[in-house]
Amino acid sequence: MAGNNLANDSKQTDISFLTDISFKTDHSAGTIVSFDVHSPSSGTSSLSTDVSFLGAGEFSADDQLSQEVPEVLFEPSVFSTPHKSTHDWTTDSWRELSSGDNEHNSELPEHSPNSEDGLRLYLDISEENTDDSEDLQPTPGEKRTIAAHSGQRGRWKKRCMDRTSDSLVEILNSHSCQNDCIKSLSLNDLENSFNGVKDLNENELKQFALGQIWTCCEAAWDENSPKPNITYRFVICGKIICEKAFCRCYDISTKVFKDCVDSFVVGKRNILHGNRGTTRTREKTTTALTWMRYTFQQIGDHMPHKQEIHLPVSQTKTSLYGRMRSELIDQNVTDVVTKEYFMELWNRHFPEVKIGKRSEFTVCGICQSLKEKEEKATSQQERDECYQLKQEHFNHVQTEREQYHLARHRASTEPKEVTTMIVDGMDQSKTDLPHFAQSDKDTKHLAKITTHITGVLLHTRSPHNKYAYAYTDVKQIPHDSNLTIHCILATLMKHRDILGRELFLQLDNCFRENKNRYVLSFCALLVDLQIFQKVTVHFLPVGHTHEDVDQMFSCVAKALQKRNIYTYEDLRSFVKASYTPAIDVEEVRYLLDVKEWLKPHLAGNFAHHSKPLWFEFTPGDNHAAMRYKMWHNDPWKPEGDALFCLKSLPSLHHCPLWVEPCLERVDLPWLQKDIPSKYGDRIPPAKKEELRMFVDAIGNLDELPVPVSSWALLELVTWEIRHQEEEPTQDLEPLRARIQAECRPVTIGSQGRIQHDAVQEADYSSIEVGHHAAVNLIDSTKRPYLGKVLACDGDQVTIAWMKGSWSGEWKEWLCKRGKNMVPYTTTVPLQSVILWGFPLTGRNRLPKKVAVDLKERYSKIDEDDELNE
Repeated sequence: MAGNNLANDSKQTDISFLTDISFKTDHSAGTIVSFDVHSPSSGTSSLSTDVSFLGAGEFSADDQLSQEVPEVLFEPSVFSTPHKSTHDWTTDSWRELSSGDNEHNSELPEHSPNSEDGLRLYLDISEENTDDSEDLQPTPGEKRTIAAHSGQRGRWKKRCMDRTSDSLVEILNSHSCQNDCIKSLSLNDLENSFNGVKDLNENELKQFALGQIWTCCEAAWDENSPKPNITYRFVICGKIICEKAFCRCYDISTKVFKDCVDSFVVGKRNILHGNRGTTRTREKTTTALTWMRYTFQQIGDHMPHKQEIHLPVSQTKTSLYGRMRSELIDQNVTDVVTKEYFMELWNRHFPEVKIGKRSEFTVCGICQSLKEKEEKATSQQERDECYQLKQEHFNHVQTEREQYHLARHRASTEPKEVTTMIVDGMDQSKTDLPHFAQSDKDTKHLAKITTHITGVLLHTRSPHNKYAYAYTDVKQIPHDSNLTIHCILATLMKHRDILGRELFLQLDNCFRENKNRYVLSFCALLVDLQIFQKVTVHFLPVGHTHEDVDQMFSCVAKALQKRNIYTYEDLRSFVKASYTPAIDVEEVRYLLDVKEWLKPHLAGNFAHHSKPLWFEFTPGDNHAAMRYKMWHNDPWKPEGDALFCLKSLPSLHHCPLWVEPCLERVDLPWLQKDIPSKYGDRIPPAKKEELRMFVDAIGNLDELPVPVSSWALLELVTWEIRHQEEEPTQDLEPLRARIQAECRPVTIGSQGRIQHDAVQEADYSSIEVGHHAAVNLIDSTKRPYLGKVLACDGDQVTIAWMKGSWSGEWKEWLCKRGKNMVPYTTTVPLQSVILWGFPLTGRNRLPKKVAVDLKERYSKIDEDDELNE
């Protein structure tokens, strides 16, 4: 019989040369004999190799086996040379394994080698003189497995070491089921099965067991039983085994197997750890992350051209860690993360926060000076003083940023009280037209249309708590206070129906556009014209002025970075879609000269106004009063009489004139020469004509439009919808009555009763026509009953009834008679009037004292009625 060609591992013995095997046994199982191997190259040779039969008989490999035995099972894996870490099998081991009762052998399934139609040949050709000391040492692979599981329970270390040959024999000798199906496995079956799972952790082993159950088991449900009947048919190396043999082969505990069966019964296919997806962060880590997030938000600048936050260049990670540690210790927080873990948290949670070697924008002079002083300090005392000054400066900056964020929050939560607006300009080099994602040498030096964007964010209650606007020009207008006033007015006009009573205006610290007498006087004019009751103008310190509007510019720059933009309409559409909420883009062709319009009415020249960061405008005796301060925590100055920006109010019907455009800044001849002819194929033909028309339109901007007869400021003044109280849409009076309800006095017999003077008949003589009167009627559920006395005739009084509640407004009760609505009047007995002559408040409500007195009178009447019953 030809042998099989083995390919199990590198140490296997090739027996493909075998052509004939003949042997003889007696009728007792387990007899050890020798056999002859016939090969075509060497003829017949005898090998001193142990052979063990689990059955008895006389066979010949070439003739008798194929005729007398339907199937002869040669286990190919047993011809391989065992690993050095596995003990050699001895004769005693074979006898121990093969010995057993005939009853057990007869009960084996048909596929078993112990059945009459099958035979298994076990060969052991392991090396002689194997050093037993090496057998007990783990292999490098086992060492790696042990190291991988070193953090788990000791059971996993043991699983990598305890599968020796003796333990495998012990498993084979164990009793699994009535058929002893585990004895159908060989040593290599056990070793191979265990090697497949020994590197798995506990959760992975459970998943493996559950997968095997789903593959090899069937569940039959019985109506009379809540649990199904499960048929286990596990397969290892082609042999079917029971569940006990399966658990022993893979070293699966009974509890784990039972849990997997329970999961199988309820339909689960995946084993998830109980803590999967839930991580507990230590308190000191949470504290550090909170401090870092808050500090970075306060002292960091959002870059307008990329998604990064830059901290002041005077800061270092070490100094920030020292600052965090000192602040937390001052707050009695003793458990602080280490410096190394602080750096790790920074890299993991705040990769966008950078400290550059140099700032890409204008830096704060104080920060830079303190950094240079600290670098040149020669003593620890000097360094400590510089550090303290830096902390004081950063605290000021942090407080100033908080005030703008607080104003944003107030605008979104109290839109009728505060409207917050921020205005700033964008770096114009990123919006030049045409714009290419990848520049080239041929077009880099050609003329481009310089497009400038002034961004405005108005914060109020909305789906995104803000509205975004971009006002564009091509530098044909001066970028001065006229442009700032135009952007403010245009934005206010768009939201004139939802403006609050106060305006918080956040501006860039630039004297040419914002921090000048014209912008400040215009804010005073907004108060004088009663458009706002108060206007607050806030500037951040120089070098720390980047805020959320710069973040909007960053999104715009990122959207334009990888796109080719040829025309103004392309630019407009990309800018609109680059930010959330969508940006409303408006082209500014002409400006009204508000500066010249205000100049005759200014109170005088401004001096030293470039230093303060806060300006407040409130109504004064004749004109709006201005006060200022340096920092938020400083008191307003001057403490006595305030300053006035305007000496008189300009006429709103005398509108400003147009500002003369300056096309010299545009360099129109150069644009007409290069665009679009010299750009060649870089601009699509369909876009060239549109771009040429846009350049021609720029050339026509020198023609001023006709003077305006009405402008935005006049429309704002005449707008009357704002600041009016809205009619309530829900009736809150029942809830208000329940909240403001008072408990009745507790009485015991006559104790605690409030004694009222009885109403005598003579007292009714004081009732006069027009008095408000409270009446007691039979229905006590609709109290109180109020009305006005129309007439008093003997024992009768005519009442014009009113509608209202204990704490609500009282109105005249009208009823329909014919086609007219007339007061509802009735005549009641004079004795039913229990209180009269009281007034109502200015809002037509019951005074609190009258309501209390009236409730007591109603209560006294109810008690008397109960006693009479």
